[in-house]
Formats: sequence, structure tokens, C-alpha cells
Amino acid sequence: MTTGADDAPRPREQLPITLFEHVVLAARTHDGQIHLSLSDLCHALKLDLSSQRRRINANSSLHLTALRVLQGRQLRVLDFLLLDDLSLWILSVQTLRVTDDALTRFNYVRSYLEASVRQAFAALTGLPEGPSSAIEDLTDLDRIDVAIAELGNLRARQEVLETSQDRARGAYRNVLQLLNELRERVEILERQAKTKLAPAQRGTLYHMVQQWGEARAAHDPKLAVGAAIQKCWREFNARFGISTYTDLPAGRFDEATLFIKAQYRSLTDSELPAIEQAGLEGLDD
Repeated sequence: MTTGADDAPRPREQLPITLFEHVVLAARTHDGQIHLSLSDLCHALKLDLSSQRRRINANSSLHLTALRVLQGRQLRVLDFLLLDDLSLWILSVQTLRVTDDALTRFNYVRSYLEASVRQAFAALTGLPEGPSSAIEDLTDLDRIDVAIAELGNLRARQEVLETSQDRARGAYRNVLQLLNELRERVEILERQAKTKLAPAQRGTLYHMVQQWGEARAAHDPKLAVGAAIQKCWREFNARFGISTYTDLPAGRFDEATLFIKAQYRSLTDSELPAIEQAGLEGLDD
């Protein structure tokens, strides 16, 4: 169940990301968990927002959270899907409802997830991977119930292993290895950050394009807001010769804001000021 709009919290931070070749707003709540805007996900796959909201609320394995996020120049309450649930949600979406331009990539992800589930089930039960015709003896199916029953004892055995001294030493070595890998990754990211857009710059472009898309939809009653925003993103990417706006070099940020302002001005005859860092970092109440 989602939180009521009146007491919807603000996230600790928010940042637009690229998913299915569209822009999706991500937000981190104060417990550290990350959530994705359901409306942006539905826009990316051309799914009906209200239908997806009902399906998610009816599924106890999926979780929606209402958050007050900065969108454009306003605070708005939107539903967000827990990032941990994204794979389960993808598996629950009917492919017939996915737009053609996203279907190929969506089917690739869905097929990968389905294959992973089948492999995990085969590993759990000890049955061969592949079609059921590979099972020669039906008595082998008895393994399924044995495996399911064994899952009940798995948690207890796991706790014993985690408290053992050998487990503790192994965990310590793993932590050291992870820290070394993380340090190397941070160094790489720091080098990349010198040439890529900063989070505040990404957020600024996201909010400006949101307003440009809303203005376009207001001038064309036949055009839905979500479709108008995606059309703006396509024009933006084409203008700068990139596949996604996160590939825009930081040195072209000012040029990008001027381009969006010009498009907005041609639609409204009014100016669209750049939304600088306000609200993009340190979103605490």
C-alpha cells in the first residue's frame, strides 16, 4: 500500500537516470532504499499508470511508496516502485502491453530473468536444466517436494554458518576484497566525473525538459504529457548527437540549457529559467 499524499515524505536525494532508453526519476529515502518513479516507468514502456498501480498494490511482493519529489519547479506526490522489486515487476508485466519501440529490449531483460529463475529452480531441485522432456524417470519429481521442505531448514543452517568462526574469517576476507574493488571503482568514477555531467546538472536538465514537455502538451490537446516529454527527450538527444542525455559532456551543459530555453520560448513566448541545484541535493525537510 502506498503512503497517503498528506504525509508523503521527501526523499533524501533524487536523480534522473536512463532506463529502457527513457528518463526515469530515482529517489533514495532516509532508510537508504532506492525507488523509481512509477509514472516514468510506465511512460517508458507505454503502460497505463492506473492499471499498473492497481496490479502492484494487489501483489504483496511488490511495494509502492508515495514521495514528495521536486518535479519542474514544484513539489509533487508521486508513486515510486522499490528498486529491489523492479525485476519482479518486469516479470509481471504483460508483453502485449509494452510499446513496440521498447519491446525488444524489454523482452531481452524478461527472457534473462525467466531463464535465471528456471536455472535457480533446477539447481534447487537437482533436476536437469532445459525442457521437462530431459527428465527420464518421473520418480525424479519427488525431489521437488523434498527441496521445498528443505527450504524451511535453510535459514537456520545459514545462521549457524554465519556465526561460525570460519565464516567470520571468510567474511572478513571478502570485505577486504570488496573494499579494494570499491576503491578502484571510485577512482575510475572520479576520473569519469571530470568529463560527465554532475548530478545537479543532470537534475537541472531533467526538470527543464519536464517543463518543456508540459508546455508542448498544453499547446497540443491530442498529445499526452508523457508522450510530449519523451518527444522532447528524443529531440534533445538528436540535437546533441547522443543516445541518452547522461552521455552529454559537462562542457556542453550551458549549450544544452540554452537549447531547451529556446524551444520553450518558441512554444510559450516566455522565458524558462534554468533550475539550478536547488532541491537536487540535501533534500532533507
